[in-house]
Amino acid sequence: MEDRILHRTNDYYQLALYHMKLAHIMRNHNQFKTSLFLCHSALIAMIRTLYIYENKTLPNSDLVLVDLLHLLHTDYNPGLEIVVFVGKLNYIIHEDGQSLEIVKEKELDRLIEKTEQILKELCRRMKIYL
Repeated sequence: MEDRILHRTNDYYQLALYHMKLAHIMRNHNQFKTSLFLCHSALIAMIRTLYIYENKTLPNSDLVLVDLLHLLHTDYNPGLEIVVFVGKLNYIIHEDGQSLEIVKEKELDRLIEKTEQILKELCRRMKIYL
């Protein structure tokens, strides 16, 4: 069981890295909407990695905002800003399709930068250094 969990953690971590590489490629080809989806996917993969790392078990299903709050915002690791960012990104992608149509280059660059900062923070919590 431990070995399976370790492999799954590594798989999700690698997936997050690949999503970010693809996000940069898509951004460079002016595929802003796709790049935004890939940033979101990278965050979700890294959050799953953190969940497995913290709980030593696989998540049952999609993590909801309450799960994120419990996982990311603790006394030792305040992460409310991360939860808010993930929540906003979820809203933009799943609820507000019109916002996706008008994502500008500079806005996307800021979103990519913020996503990378959050991924580094989550890696730090798991003692993974990029």
